[in-house]
Amino acid sequence: MGAEEVYRQNDARLRPYVMARAIDGRVVDGEDLARLRQANLTVDAIRQSLPMGRGNAAADVERTAGESSRSTEAGINMASHLERDAHWNVTLARAAGALLARAANCDGRAALSVMAHTPHVQPGEALYQVTSSKIGHVWAEWRREGNPRLDFALVMDAWMEGPAVFASDGQLSEQPGLTNSYFNFSHVSGLAARAQMDALLSNAGGALQARFMQERLAIPPDFRTAPRLTYSAMSVISRGFELRVQKKLARTVVAPKAARVGVPPKALAAPRSQQMARREVLNDVLAVGVARTMTPGLGIKAAQGEAPELLHAAGHRLRDKGP
Repeated sequence: MGAEEVYRQNDARLRPYVMARAIDGRVVDGEDLARLRQANLTVDAIRQSLPMGRGNAAADVERTAGESSRSTEAGINMASHLERDAHWNVTLARAAGALLARAANCDGRAALSVMAHTPHVQPGEALYQVTSSKIGHVWAEWRREGNPRLDFALVMDAWMEGPAVFASDGQLSEQPGLTNSYFNFSHVSGLAARAQMDALLSNAGGALQARFMQERLAIPPDFRTAPRLTYSAMSVISRGFELRVQKKLARTVVAPKAARVGVPPKALAAPRSQQMARREVLNDVLAVGVARTMTPGLGIKAAQGEAPELLHAAGHRLRDKGP
């Protein structure tokens, strides 16, 4: 797959979310859009690098006839060996275990996300692994140091379904008081850790692969993650955010607000009996703006052609969890 196709698919997965943010009055553009795109490329890369899937996701266990559980378990055991016996840093050990297994649960995916994303972290920024006090779950966050909970923070969750999102829109990240952060990497320490992991995998790759195969062969052929620890698909995007967007899509609009975002004067002059028509015009204006932001140089007519699908996706497929 060429780079152009990779970027096209990346944007296709982000478009419903970016549209929903615009409807919610929080337009994503400029630097924020560039960071969101980069974070989503990392999420996609992690998923593609682990084709055996998630060991504790019901869909992956069924798809692989249990192999996702067996490979993940071997990767977990490998990570424990690297941390305990070879004295690897825990994040490096989990990331390496996931890569060797080509499968991982949330903790391995969070560690791998941190290692994969370190080249994109700038001075003053940091990567964290974050846990929830609601459920046993781990993800990665890209933050600005000193301002970790502002809208800068991006969630990279390669276990849950959906794209990279701002932490304020995440199902588990939207309430900072219910999360805990650990194993942070700065611009400098992240690059050093990534270089260390790359060197270890390069210099000892054969031995590591052999040890992993031992771990894999030790897993019983009928092993599967226990049903009580196996989960159905979950969306990374907050249900509250989705409901708010759906309500705004159907709500009548205040004229001054509509004027500020470019709704034509004729539409604003419509009688109250036509207020929903005013809302539709506002939605269309927002969608045209999103289409042109996502595709620089896109003409007005072409952007208008994309508007219906953008609005439908934001209202009905924002938390799409797949088949």
